[in-house]
Amino acid sequence: MEDREAALLFSALCYEQGHARRTQHILKVYALAQMLARRAALPEEECRVLQAAAILHDIPIRLCKEKYDGDASQPRQQQEAPGLVERFLREAGYPDSFLPRVLELVIHHHAYESRSGRLMQLLMEADLIVNCYEAEPGGETLKQIKAVFETPEGKELFSLWRRGAGKERYEETEHYPDAH
Repeated sequence: MEDREAALLFSALCYEQGHARRTQHILKVYALAQMLARRAALPEEECRVLQAAAILHDIPIRLCKEKYDGDASQPRQQQEAPGLVERFLREAGYPDSFLPRVLELVIHHHAYESRSGRLMQLLMEADLIVNCYEAEPGGETLKQIKAVFETPEGKELFSLWRRGAGKERYEETEHYPDAH
């Protein structure tokens, strides 16, 4: 399976054709999702599903931008995700049983109000932490993002980002000591 994961990651990075932000985003979300999965002691197959979803979570963006004159909105990405996710998983040699689980995570990883399941939670947290470093949200958006975090590790990493980014003034200062 590790060879499949490496093949999937390589294929996704090549697909992005050197686009710096999207390429780096894939790598960062993948690394954080992998760490969160291991810290949560997920069974190996769940780790593989999560890691595949982390690699592919934003894969529709490029196609949407090209196909819809720059429009990579969530509805467009959800529309294009099934074909892309299936293609990438098949080409990397994943079993058919992975497709529905990975696709569910890819399609709904921004549906923060309806989080369902541990894998979705971990993918959302990994993506949000990376997004915070990349976009530095503030104010009300920051409070909404904070509400998504449930795992001790996600809370701790979010808290560390807030301190490092000087965002503590937007809300009370917290530290999550149970994360270690």
